[in-house]
Amino acid sequence: MESIPPSYTPSPPSPSYSPSPPSPSYSTQLLPGEQTVEETRRRSLQALNTGVFRRITDSTTLVLRDQQPGSITPVYGRNGLVRGHISLRSSEGLLEVTLKLEGHLRLETSGAAITTLVASDSYSLWSSSSTEPCPMTLPFTIFFPSTFMDRSKSQPLPPSFEHKLATCTYTLSVVVSRPRRFLSSFRSSDCLVVPVCYHPRSRPHTPMLPSDVPFMTTVKSSPEEWHQVLSTMNATQNSRLAPVQCLLFIPSSQVYPLSETIPFHLQLRAPSSSLAPFIDKSAPKHGLPVLSSEEITIRVYLLRQVVVKIFEEQKSSNKIIGEGKLTYSSPLPDNHHSYRNVPLGEGIDCLDWDGELRYTEDVTVGSFATNPLSVRDFIVLSLEPLQPLKCPLLGSKHLHPIRLVTDPWSDHVVTW
Repeated sequence: MESIPPSYTPSPPSPSYSPSPPSPSYSTQLLPGEQTVEETRRRSLQALNTGVFRRITDSTTLVLRDQQPGSITPVYGRNGLVRGHISLRSSEGLLEVTLKLEGHLRLETSGAAITTLVASDSYSLWSSSSTEPCPMTLPFTIFFPSTFMDRSKSQPLPPSFEHKLATCTYTLSVVVSRPRRFLSSFRSSDCLVVPVCYHPRSRPHTPMLPSDVPFMTTVKSSPEEWHQVLSTMNATQNSRLAPVQCLLFIPSSQVYPLSETIPFHLQLRAPSSSLAPFIDKSAPKHGLPVLSSEEITIRVYLLRQVVVKIFEEQKSSNKIIGEGKLTYSSPLPDNHHSYRNVPLGEGIDCLDWDGELRYTEDVTVGSFATNPLSVRDFIVLSLEPLQPLKCPLLGSKHLHPIRLVTDPWSDHVVTW
C-alpha cells in the first residue's frame, strides 16, 4: 500500500563500540577532471507501459496502471509492481475493503484434479476500526510475489500457463464488506474478480549469431560461438556397416529467445558405404548429394515436454513447437574439415547441411521448473528410415536440452 516511509534516527554507539568513519557521498555527476569509462543504461518497462486497465461494476471500479495500451488482461512480471486505485460508488456503512491476489495451480492426475494455492496475499485497504471515514478512492501499491512455499521449501512462482496436464491462473479481487441487513453481526460482501497474467520475463546472457551468417565463416573465426552435440546412428549387425557419426552444431549459449530463429549445422561422418542411404542414386557423381526421398528422413525440431509429478506419480506430455528447415551446404573448400576436433580418418566422408529452427506454435512461455510442474525444451535430431525392414541403418533420435526465454539479448539493463 502507498504510504510515506517512516523516519529513522541513527542509534547512538555503545561505549565498547568504535564507530567507523561515515560513508563518502556519491553522485552520478562528474567532477572536474573525471570521465565516464563505461555506462550501463537502464530502461524501465513500467515507463513504457502507459495504458490503464479498468473493470467497472455497479458499486466498484478497479483501475490498474502500467499496462500496455489496449490490453484486455493485466500483465505483471517477476516482482511486478501492481499499482492502481479502487473507486467506490458509496462508502456508507462499510465494514472493510480488501484487495486479494491469488494464484491456483491445477494439476491433472489419474482420474482426478489437484489444486495448489501458489499465491494468497490479502491487503486491507480500509476497515471500520479506523478512526477515519472510508474515502471514495483507495489507492494501492503491492508487489507480485516471485516464490511460493511447497512442503516448507521455497519454489519459483509458475507463470500463467494452460495445458491439458496443468493450468496456472491468477486473479486480483476487490472485496467490499457490509453488515447484513437483518443480522448485523454477519457480513455480506461484494466481490470484483479480475483475471491477471503472470509473465516473468527472461533473456539470454549472450547474443546469438544471426541466422543468415554462414556456418563455415563463423566456426573458423569464432569457434566458441558454437556448441557441438554428438550422437550416433547405428547399423544392423548383418550389414557390417560402420555407424554414422552425427555432429549437430547449435549456438553455444543454448539459451534461445522465442522471437528469434535458431541457426544450426548438421554433419554426418562415416565411410561412403554407410552414407549411401542418404544419397540419391540418380544424382550426378560429381554433383552435390541430394537427400533421398525414399531412404532416410532427417529432421531437426524443437520439442516441449510438460512434466507433472504428484507424490510418486509422474505424467508427461510432448509436443513439437518448432520445425527445422535443412538445405545442403554450398560446395566447401578442400580444407573444410579443419573445424573438427578429430580429423577425418582414411576412407571417411561427410555430408553437410545448414538449417534454421522456426517456431510453428504460438509459444509465449519460456522453459521453467517448479515443483510439481516443469516445462522442458529440447532440440531433437531424428534420423528415421522410411523402410526400416530394408534399410541397413537403424533409426536414431537424440534429445539435447536447451532453455527457451521470452526476450532477446540486449545491451540495455531492463528493470522487469
